[in-house]
Amino acid sequence: MSRVRVPSIAPTLLRSMSFIKALFLGIIQGASEFFPVSSSAHLKLFKIIFHMKEFQTDYIFDLTCHLGTLLAAIIYLRKDIFELFTKQRQKLLFIILAIVPLIPIYFFFSSSIKYLSKDSFLPFFLLLTSFLIFIASKVKIKNKIQDRRRKIKDVLLIGIMQALALVPGISRSGFTISSGYLRGWKVEDSIKFSFLLAIPTILGGSFLEGIKHFKIEQIITSSNILQYLIAFLASFGVGFIAIRYVFSIKSFNKLKPFAWYLLIVALFSFVYLNFFMK
Repeated sequence: MSRVRVPSIAPTLLRSMSFIKALFLGIIQGASEFFPVSSSAHLKLFKIIFHMKEFQTDYIFDLTCHLGTLLAAIIYLRKDIFELFTKQRQKLLFIILAIVPLIPIYFFFSSSIKYLSKDSFLPFFLLLTSFLIFIASKVKIKNKIQDRRRKIKDVLLIGIMQALALVPGISRSGFTISSGYLRGWKVEDSIKFSFLLAIPTILGGSFLEGIKHFKIEQIITSSNILQYLIAFLASFGVGFIAIRYVFSIKSFNKLKPFAWYLLIVALFSFVYLNFFMK
């Protein structure tokens, strides 16, 4: 008597779970990229906490998530980007100048960045971001007249602060917006400059990281592509909502809740990584 072979539902269930995880991580990327909370830290933490081993070394997946939020920023800031190349050439030069500090740090300190990117350092850098935002929210800064020489110093400082965000836990937007504000910029000007600066930074970083990691043999299947698409659409959709909210902020004091949030996440991650991962 021949046996009837019943198809196993395990592979289908595993694929479904992977799609849900991809959707979840895409949402996390979309929310945390524009809020001053460090998207790289959040992706890393959630992968660890929920044991998403299949995504922990999938560099193409992370790049896809970042490209989703990049597209959201480009669409939202499309008018400002157009004006940079037509009416605001000086502002374009300032953005280029702000990118300069990132180049030597990326290429010459890659080993230090890799070392500081270890999970054990994550809580401390989250705490550092929390501290900076908290200090900036407490200090009342008068808007200062921005002459050319002062503006050059400001954008170089912002560029250095952005370069520090190569380390997970240090929020790129948190550091750049805070540094602009502490130098006497209006909050809305700091936010706009920060995200205009983010576009070439994320684009260039994605390109360089893509070249680096595409050299690593990684099998791409149809299910991988669907996961990437789900994560891309989720990060784009949530990112577009998040960036609209951030641009509605007119007072730095409204960023203070993010400082408290980061403090809680830093304490939680310290306890989890040191007492539950061993």
